[in-house]
Amino acid sequence: MQLSVVILSYTTTEGLFEMTSNCINSLVDSEKDTKMEVILVESNKDYLNSGFVYPEFVKVIVPEADFNFHKFLNIGIKESKGDFVALCNNDLIFYKNWFSEILKIQKANPKIESFSPSGKIDDFGFINDFELGYKVRTHVLGWCLVATKEVLKRIGYLDETFNFGYADNDYAMTLKKYNIKHALVNTGKVEHLEREKVKKNREGLSEGYKKLQEKVSLEKLPSYVLQKGNEYLLEDKKVLDDYLKYHIKWGSPNLLYKKNKIADLLIRFHLGFFNRIIL
Repeated sequence: MQLSVVILSYTTTEGLFEMTSNCINSLVDSEKDTKMEVILVESNKDYLNSGFVYPEFVKVIVPEADFNFHKFLNIGIKESKGDFVALCNNDLIFYKNWFSEILKIQKANPKIESFSPSGKIDDFGFINDFELGYKVRTHVLGWCLVATKEVLKRIGYLDETFNFGYADNDYAMTLKKYNIKHALVNTGKVEHLEREKVKKNREGLSEGYKKLQEKVSLEKLPSYVLQKGNEYLLEDKKVLDDYLKYHIKWGSPNLLYKKNKIADLLIRFHLGFFNRIIL
């Protein structure tokens, strides 16, 4: 088995079923000659009685636990049999040879063990076939990550303290800590059908901000949370909780900035193995 694709889904409506089905169909059509297994980790606990049915080749797992982004991905990872594992949202469209392009880069550069395909579908003016880096939403695209199975075992799988937010940030930092190279593959294309973001009125305090103040004592929050530009953190307690978890684990923004500078310098001079100590 060469590639295992783990997809997280929540099949509760015809629209969501159609979106996930399109994702699966485009995946299969994109790699006709690749040995592949598809594992769907389903959040709808009543899926078996829902009337929605995915193709027989799709292994559907319905965990008893409540949804947790990393926990559900780990369930799929541990069930997978592939040499490579792709961790995917269900709102994706896969383009022809997206994984073959990743495999081509990996074979030519065996020390690169983690990848993201490019989401820039119409961008064919790139200079290099791939770009090394750990920058989230530039190199590390949390909606589609591909890694060797051995890498996922080496890092101890994904940290399940992250329910959803900052999961990709945590993955990027974990790669850097373990000195595992990650590449954005410009020649491999996967489209992310992001839901349209709701525009929020930033004039004055939003209702979300007001409600959160009723639940959280702002005086007890670290000072870096209340910095200008972080208002979005006070719109949603889940986002705030994940942000705090991330910085409790890796350090405050100022400390993390300094540690990253040192870690990047060590990587530059081929001393990245010291990052286990720095980070």
